Amino acid sequence: MSVRMDQQIWPGGFYVVGFLCLVLAVLKLTIEVHWSWWRVLLPLWVLLGHNALYVLVGFICLFLAREGEEGEESTIVETNFLTSYQLAAMLCFLIFMDNLLRWMERREDSYWFWLFSGKLETVFLFGLFSLVGQLLYWSKIVIELNEQWPER
Repeated sequence: MSVRMDQQIWPGGFYVVGFLCLVLAVLKLTIEVHWSWWRVLLPLWVLLGHNALYVLVGFICLFLAREGEEGEESTIVETNFLTSYQLAAMLCFLIFMDNLLRWMERREDSYWFWLFSGKLETVFLFGLFSLVGQLLYWSKIVIELNEQWPER
């Protein structure tokens, strides 16, 4: 199965994540913020975890998809609709990771709002939302691929 994307990979996200980690490290070391190093590296964990989930769900969805003709190349045009699924999934993964860190650290000062409470229910809920966002994204791509490939 050969799939070609029309967009180039934009490496700017890695630069933004690196810059955010650097800023958080400087804040931890200079202002004496009592964060763990896990929390300082939260942007990195979000980027790596979101991309791992993206690849895993993509492999599963494309594996289960119907294969096209041999040597046929398909084009997937990523629309704003598909991009919104990715942004929603990444936001949910950020909230998932933040709540997971709060749950692991047993922080009592963070219970002011349920979204960032660190409760196990919010960890599970936003992990599930992130997975659903990825499934919606890849199911739309699989539907477009199935429409492009004729029946055998």
